[in-house]
Amino acid sequence: RAGMRRGGGLALAAAIVLLIWPTWLLAQERGEGERPKGREPERGREPLTAEQTAERQKQMKANLERQAEFAATAAKGFEARRDELKAMAAKETLSATPPPPQLLGTRDARGGQNWAMRAAMSRRGPDPRGGQPGREGATPPGTFDVANTDELKKAIAKAVDAYSAALPLFDEQKKAIEALLKQAEAGGEQDPAAARGRMAGSQELMTKVFKAQAAAGDAEAGLQLLLAKAWLGVAKGKLEGDDSKSGAAKALEALDKYLALKVHLDELD
Repeated sequence: RAGMRRGGGLALAAAIVLLIWPTWLLAQERGEGERPKGREPERGREPLTAEQTAERQKQMKANLERQAEFAATAAKGFEARRDELKAMAAKETLSATPPPPQLLGTRDARGGQNWAMRAAMSRRGPDPRGGQPGREGATPPGTFDVANTDELKKAIAKAVDAYSAALPLFDEQKKAIEALLKQAEAGGEQDPAAARGRMAGSQELMTKVFKAQAAAGDAEAGLQLLLAKAWLGVAKGKLEGDDSKSGAAKALEALDKYLALKVHLDELD
């Protein structure tokens, strides 16, 4: 979960950098000094010296380079998850692991950007087992083969489409950051109007990126809930002990009710 928070935080940082850079350059043109953190200039504060301005530019360039690296890593993760899902779609059975307790947490069950980032960033490549991620070469305890039903295939296809739709936006994000880096190396934006236009373009791009990641997360969460349902359906007959079997059956009944209510909630949204 800490990794999930870091992934979401870095994505947000990328948005902030893309938005702040042209705004700061515009401020420099107007003689307003350093404004990247949104604070008002202090009373009586002296304008930045040439050395200070150069240092600020150096720091911003370093931040942009880090965000470019993160965007490239995230793109690889999204691509790996998409390919993994494509492989799952062709299987007759899938390996399902016990669902994590946080799956039914309010935010996780609903999906969102963090779901997609967590699924993508946890993968260096496709999982040959076709199930949820785990340690390479190790099968988590309680893993069962479940039928790849039409319902699951539909959810997988939806997730494939969502991850695929996000990939071109990572490329756009990379190009936008590269353009800002070239601009920084050239000594800053000379045209305030161009800086304003770049800021508006950056904001629009990041809005698209966040929406695409959220859509992938929604699809991922929907798929994981269906895999949990499939796992419970098998587990209620395979677990040892009457209490365990009864518990799995009750959990399956409760999950079915939850999924039905979730459909209505999504319709209301």
